[in-house]
Formats: sequence, structure tokens, C-alpha cells
Amino acid sequence: MAEPKEEPSAAGRPVLSTPSFPRRLLGVFLAPGDLGEALGSRPLWGGALLWGGVLVALSVGLIPGEIWLEMIREQAAERGQPMAGGLAGAEAIFRITSVIGGVVGWFLWAFFLASLATLFFSFILGDERRYVHYLAVVSHGLLVSAVGALLLVPLRVAQRDPTLSLSVGTFAVFLEEGYPLRVLRMLDLFGLWGYGVMAVMVSRLGPPRGIALPAGFFFGLALAAAFLFALFQG
Repeated sequence: MAEPKEEPSAAGRPVLSTPSFPRRLLGVFLAPGDLGEALGSRPLWGGALLWGGVLVALSVGLIPGEIWLEMIREQAAERGQPMAGGLAGAEAIFRITSVIGGVVGWFLWAFFLASLATLFFSFILGDERRYVHYLAVVSHGLLVSAVGALLLVPLRVAQRDPTLSLSVGTFAVFLEEGYPLRVLRMLDLFGLWGYGVMAVMVSRLGPPRGIALPAGFFFGLALAAAFLFALFQG
């Protein structure tokens, strides 16, 4: 991403101009540090959040309805509650509800994660940045997961598994089924990439700071969530 330009502010201080959304999206993958500086000057988040929701909706909606139905039937059979046949039209219902759930979850997670970041960096550490700055960081960082989910659609269709993901557990073929493997499966690779991007952006959001603390916060949060949610996957 090209270096952000400086523009004079009303107070006479230089203010970095924020690139357009396509350039910001490119910056997420190629220059998160420069993007962090730009967002520190002008914390735009609406476009990133909305486009991320669109990508999530596409990644879910492009999965054929019959694959969703197969998954629901398999889950019901595992619980000893086989579903009755002849569910005509159920595929469309499952697909629509999955799209709505995915998009709603996307927005809720973005707002919640930004709240945690604000609590930690602003209220605990005393940084001057506001909630909107961390919402801008999170909204852009989560685009990595949204793009990744869209790229995985062909593989999910081929494997007929709409929940398939690439995680640390994908490569832990030496582990048997159990809690440790469930924890590793919770560590999605695109999600970890996104957390790394957020850490870089936060380190450049305001006055320059080391990346160790932001990285510790975001990766520590990912690990804590993996340990917690893996408890409910047994």
C-alpha cells in the first residue's frame, strides 16, 4: 500500500489521509503498519465492516443447501435423533438462516472484540485512542477471516462440509481425538493471521509502540477462546 499522504488539520498538525477501501483491503495483507497509521488519523470502520459482512454472507450462501441439510441430518443422527425424510424446501431455510447467523455473528464479534481492545489498551494501559479506533482496526483485521472463508468455499463444497476450516489442528495428524486436538482445531489459521494484522495495526495506531504487547493481547485472546470453546466440543 502506498504511503498515506499528510494533510494539514484545522489545528495545524499533519493528518494522514485514509486510503479508499480497495487500497485499505490491499493494505490489510501487504502493509498493515501503514494502514494502522492511517486509521489512527481517521478511524474509518463502516465500509470494512459492511464489506466483511458481504464476504461472510457469500461464503455461507454459496454452499449448496443440500450440503447444509446433510450436516444437520448427521448431527441429529449423532445425537440419536434422526430427522424425518421428505424435508422439501428445508435446504433453502437452512441456507438463509445460516447466512443470517453468519452475518449477525460477524458484526457482534467485531463490536465485542473492539470493546475488549478498548478496555485493555485505553482503560487499563491508558492509551489515548478511543473505541472507534479499535473498531476500525478490528473491522479491517477480520477481513482476513472473511476473505479466507470465501476462498475455502470450493474445498467445503468438494468435501461436503460447510464448517471445514484450516486450523492448527489440521496439521496435528499425530494427535488422537481429545481435548488438545479440539483446542488446536479452534485456532483457525486465517483468524490467527487476522490477529497478527490487528497487532501490527495497533502498534502503529498512535505513538509508535512495540508489537509484543498487542500481539500478546490478540494471540492470548485467541488461545483463551480456543481453550474455552473446546470444552463444549466434547
